[in-house]
Amino acid sequence: MAFELKEGYISIFKNEMTKENQPLYTGEGLLKGETVKIALWVKEGKKGKFFSGKIEVKEQKPPNNDAEKESEDVPF
Repeated sequence: MAFELKEGYISIFKNEMTKENQPLYTGEGLLKGETVKIALWVKEGKKGKFFSGKIEVKEQKPPNNDAEKESEDVPF
């Protein structure tokens, strides 16, 4: 059975960084029916280490309609 996001929950995984400015953790969540991308960095503050993050709506790829386009191009 494949993993499925549930409304209001997130899944975060350690990022295998290739550049210094990339987030240490990345993942996805489901909020109000929208899939969101999550990025977290570990920072140092006055009271110790903390997470700093960014959340943005994940762009949905449009469905692949190549088969429909090909059938519309036929002149007969």
